[in-house]
Amino acid sequence: MIKIENLKKTFVTPRGTVTVFENLNTEIPDGSFVGLKGKSGAGKSTLLSILAGLQKPAAGRILITAAGIETDIFSLDDSKLCAFRNKNIGFISQEQSFLDNLSVIDNVRLPAFIGGEKLKKQQTAEITERALSLLEKLGIAHLAASNPATLSGGENHRVLIARALINNPEIILADEPTDSVDSENTEAIIKIFRALADEGKTVILASHDKDALKLCDNEINL
Repeated sequence: MIKIENLKKTFVTPRGTVTVFENLNTEIPDGSFVGLKGKSGAGKSTLLSILAGLQKPAAGRILITAAGIETDIFSLDDSKLCAFRNKNIGFISQEQSFLDNLSVIDNVRLPAFIGGEKLKKQQTAEITERALSLLEKLGIAHLAASNPATLSGGENHRVLIARALINNPEIILADEPTDSVDSENTEAIIKIFRALADEGKTVILASHDKDALKLCDNEINL
């Protein structure tokens, strides 16, 4: 369960303080596929970033229940918030932020190695196996050794999805994942999110694509 309570977000600009949204309240049950819609500048990306703990609100709380424990994510210090996010939240940003010196599979595996723990050979092998399984599920296992710079837009989006899923998070936040992607790849990507929600994951999708939003269970209109 995700609870959004009295959320307010502001930005300071040269022309003064701008309020993106305020008094935002809603609950998102586990296993939901929720669409965020609204005009450009309405705050879709900002809200996803706050839900991921990457930006702090001006007021309000984000309560996330994971493993039966409800956590006010902004009550955590930075290191604990990072650990919570890495374990429980998969974030797919608009930017295709890959490390170009790493292959596709190494980019996918990367979040599983964050945390400071020294992994045993067996654990490393399990992470690699999981990464390959995700790439297979997404139809791009044949690209595992490729450099992300050589991939198409649709292929790169699938790599981002695989990377977001490597730690098996319960929550997936996707910011315009079909932007600049052709209709065939758009349909494939949205079907992936639909399947994840059907498996019990909570998926929150920010999109301008009306066809994509039709597959969501509910919508939040900003």
